[in-house]
Order: sequence, then structure tokens, then C-alpha cells
Amino acid sequence: MPLTTETLNGMWAGLPVPWTTQDELDEAALRENVRRICRAGALGVYTHGTTGEFYAQTEEEWKRVVNATVEECRSEGKPCQVGCTALWTAEVIRRVLYAQRMGADGVQIAFPFWLELTDDQALRFLRDVANAVPGIPFILYNTTRSKKPLTVDLLRRSLDARVPIIGCKGVQNKQELQEFLKISPELKFFVGEYELASYWSSGARGCYSSFVYACPRFMLRYFDLCEQGSKEAEHIEGGLKRFIAEYVMPLIRRGMYDTALDRCFAAMTGFLTGNLLQSRQPYDSPTQKDVNDCREWCSNNLPEFVTGV
Repeated sequence: MPLTTETLNGMWAGLPVPWTTQDELDEAALRENVRRICRAGALGVYTHGTTGEFYAQTEEEWKRVVNATVEECRSEGKPCQVGCTALWTAEVIRRVLYAQRMGADGVQIAFPFWLELTDDQALRFLRDVANAVPGIPFILYNTTRSKKPLTVDLLRRSLDARVPIIGCKGVQNKQELQEFLKISPELKFFVGEYELASYWSSGARGCYSSFVYACPRFMLRYFDLCEQGSKEAEHIEGGLKRFIAEYVMPLIRRGMYDTALDRCFAAMTGFLTGNLLQSRQPYDSPTQKDVNDCREWCSNNLPEFVTGV
């Protein structure tokens, strides 16, 4: 069932892809991980974001990840979004068509990112994909890595052109979020875990999470507290911000990116299975020492993160 602005919300899991030591897809582990996070209570699962390494897969691998994720989500009664970002329009269309054919409930798309798009080019891109694949909702992956940030004017023009946008991952600040919602109050905007509580009052309604598959009970409770407007949610957010500042940022400065960091979080608690400590080259992978340091930091400063599995 395609997602709508009414059903798109909550805490979604963007799982890392388990690769074998021979650098091949471990499909059995991927399927098991999808089942585990669905049964833990995540609202849904999405594929092929940065953590899902869409940029480092063959066409066959990309399709196998889509097939496994959609099939397992369907068997668990959970929705699935498929990341369809690519470097040119025709390839995005092929991916969206495949996702739709497989039964994905929505697609997540960033703007093609090798050359920076103008507003007119970005609008034409969205319109071309929407016209080629009617009937599937879009969630925009509004990332600085695409070199083309979503603006108020571009959002307005896209909606006027009837691009089926139901949500957006990422905003620059609360003011921008409020300006977006003035244009289309029904759209769902998702932000990072470490800002969900403070952005909730400005209209954020979800999170694409790399923490939920490390500590699902803790993170799903945090989302419930955000919905309730609880002061406890603000306290948890403060702990997550401190975790980012004190543990994550030094690793980023060292050269680690999302997929390696998120693998580290998952390996710290052992909720997921498979070989998690392997990102695709040339990007760095986390080491066992990184995992141990992560566990130690959390045990000392945010123990619920370790115990909330």
C-alpha cells in the first residue's frame, strides 16, 4: 500500500548492508536484520541511503537488497521505502520502476549530485521521474551531499507541478522547517535523532534512524516521548547530542562516514547479525576498538543506549 502524508511518520530504520569477508552480499543476514527491526517495532525500513551504500553496489546487488528488504517487510506487515538515488535521470527512473514493481511503499530520492543542478534542472528531474512512474510517492533526501538543497521556492514549484512528494528527510533549521510547512502543512519532515525532541514543536514528525537498530526499545520509547511533548524526551536528546559531539565527531574528523559509524553503533549492542564491521572501499570501516570505545562511552554516559536493546 503506497505511503501517504497521513501514514508517513515514526522512526524508520536505515540498515547497513552486511557484506561477507569476500565482499559479497550476505542476503540471509540482511533478511534476518529486516525481520528483527520490524519485530522490534520500527515503523518501517528503508534501503539505499548513505548507510545503505547505494553508491557502492552493482545493479544486481542493488536489486537483491531491494528484493530482500521489501519481501521481509511485507511478510512482517511493515512498509518499506527504497532509495533510488543515482547520477542521471534515466537510471533513477529505472530504479523507481523496479521498486514499484517489487511492491515498495515509497521511494527516497536525492538530486543527482556529480554536477550541481539549477532549480529548473532539479524541477525537471523530479517532474520527469514522476511522469515516468506514476502512482508511487516520493520522499526527498535533502542532503548537502547532493549539492542541491531543497528551497522554499523549489518545493512550491515541485508541488505546483504535481510531483507526488509526501515527505522530506533533512532540513537546515527550524525556520526552514516552518517555512516548508507553511507551503504544505500535510508534508512530513524527518530530522536526526539528536534534534527530534526540539524540532517536534516546529513540525518534525519522524526520523530515519541509525540508532534504532542499535537500541530499539530505548529509541522507540524516545519517539513516543517526543510525540507526548515530554521533558524526558529533551533530556534524552541532550544525551544523544553529547554522544555526537564527544564520540561521533572525532571519528568524522578522522575520516569515517555514515556507513562506518552506523555499523559501529549496531555492532556495539549486537542487535543485528552478520559481518557489520565492513564498509566498501575506499571508505574506512570501523574497527573493533571503535566498537569497544563506543560501548565504553555509552556505558559511562548514556547507559540506556547500551541496555535498551
